[in-house]
Amino acid sequence: MTARSLSASVHDRYRKTRFFSSLDGLRALSILAVIWHHTASASAAHAILHEGNQGVNLFFVISGFLIVTLLLRAKARSGTFSLAKFWGRRSLRILPVYYGVLGLYVGVVFFLERTPVYRQAFFGNLPAFATFTSNWFVSLKNPRVIFYFAWSLAAEEQFYLVWPWFERYLRGAWPLLAALTALLVTQGVAIATLAQNPAALPLALRIISSVPATILLGVVLAHLLDAPASFRLLYGITGHRGSALTALLLTLAALGARPSLGPAADLVTAASMMMLVAACVVREDNDLARILSTPVVAWVGKVSYGMYLFHMFAVNAIHRLLSPLGFSSPYLIFAGGVLLAVGMASLSYRFFESRLLKVKDRLFRENAAPSPLLVGRTPTI
Repeated sequence: MTARSLSASVHDRYRKTRFFSSLDGLRALSILAVIWHHTASASAAHAILHEGNQGVNLFFVISGFLIVTLLLRAKARSGTFSLAKFWGRRSLRILPVYYGVLGLYVGVVFFLERTPVYRQAFFGNLPAFATFTSNWFVSLKNPRVIFYFAWSLAAEEQFYLVWPWFERYLRGAWPLLAALTALLVTQGVAIATLAQNPAALPLALRIISSVPATILLGVVLAHLLDAPASFRLLYGITGHRGSALTALLLTLAALGARPSLGPAADLVTAASMMMLVAACVVREDNDLARILSTPVVAWVGKVSYGMYLFHMFAVNAIHRLLSPLGFSSPYLIFAGGVLLAVGMASLSYRFFESRLLKVKDRLFRENAAPSPLLVGRTPTI
């Protein structure tokens, strides 16, 4: 078998893959990094351990890749796809849990928050939280912003609302060119305004600079892997034994070097994460698969959306429980917060989200198509 025919066979297998088993494991790493950032990051000695917030960017790469791969495959089957069905599926997956948790925050802040300035700020920000626009209108520079992590969910929802139009109506290489152009424009604006107070920027610049480079690189990756020629190129880089481990090490190196990379930090980190996702999806037997696909790790990834929404509840509860007992170690709070967040998210998934997923599949299944969850579970944070 020639190298070209071999790569064609591998590409055909990739196009037929209905579930990328390593991606739940990558989601698990992402949510653990986020919880680490909110608990123990400040106490860590090494610079790389201060970068747990970058777990959100790995989520973004995965979401951009999975969503666009799903749309490309739906388009390949029938020549088009339904925007209404796409938005219906996304809404049933994301909105009920999100608004349920937001409602819990409203009750907790109203009844338990003792600092008037923080209570007033939360209710002042509530319209932005409720409309998924907090990344435009809520400043994260304040010392304490209740429910501030909604900025990343806002960025995802904006992506779900806007990008499918490009995939629906543009043909050939035009969606890929649009993603690359958007990447250049948004990152150019972000770098140019880096030293300025985001709240002082005109709204248009705030919107442009708020688009994550990582979600756009996820889009780029989906298109590159979908096309046979670019798949061959990427497979030659990321499809070898050791490629996934190398990509992980490069990602860790990029995270460790972020303080010295200046304005290029975000793009370098995003590119390394894109290669990590590529290495984990071009072959199911990648060298990280045994770890990423273990049942415990995969389950944490499966319920990572719920963990993201509940994790500050969990962390604060563990902190309040342990502090009076004299156990204030951030590492204990991290471990306890992870366990409690997994428990809360698992209950949410078992008794609430899984039922909505069945409704979603029943109401918004594409005609004559396999399950809409063609390329991975719940491609969201």
